[in-house]
Amino acid sequence: MLLLALLLAAAVGCAGGSGAVGSGGVKWLYDSDEALSRAQAANKPIVINFYTDVCPACRTMDATTFSNGNVSALLNADFICLKSNAGTTNLQSGYGIRAVPTTVFNVPYGYGKDYEIVRIVGAAPPAQFYPLAQAVLEEWRR
Repeated sequence: MLLLALLLAAAVGCAGGSGAVGSGGVKWLYDSDEALSRAQAANKPIVINFYTDVCPACRTMDATTFSNGNVSALLNADFICLKSNAGTTNLQSGYGIRAVPTTVFNVPYGYGKDYEIVRIVGAAPPAQFYPLAQAVLEEWRR
């Protein structure tokens, strides 16, 4: 519980620069069943990015955070990455998503609040996002 509180504090309180931007970015899946199947087979946590097509902050996350070389390398190597359009799918209802972008780190056993590790609401810059993703991964590996 203490780690979760620290993770939430880091997600809310950190700020920083954009860091190095790499080419390619995060390799997203768009099918939740496929993502869950891959996560279970690989025993990796899932990172779900909830977005809509009309969300400027969502586009900012794509252009800065998810195209950042360090962030994309970590997510591509150690997570199964799912992008879910909150305007066209129902996945967000199991999480009570009320704003986009929202990024949820999730265990690979199912979807919904019972499987959520931690979330970031709003556009998180790479300097905020990366350490949180690292902390989730370290906790997952314990």
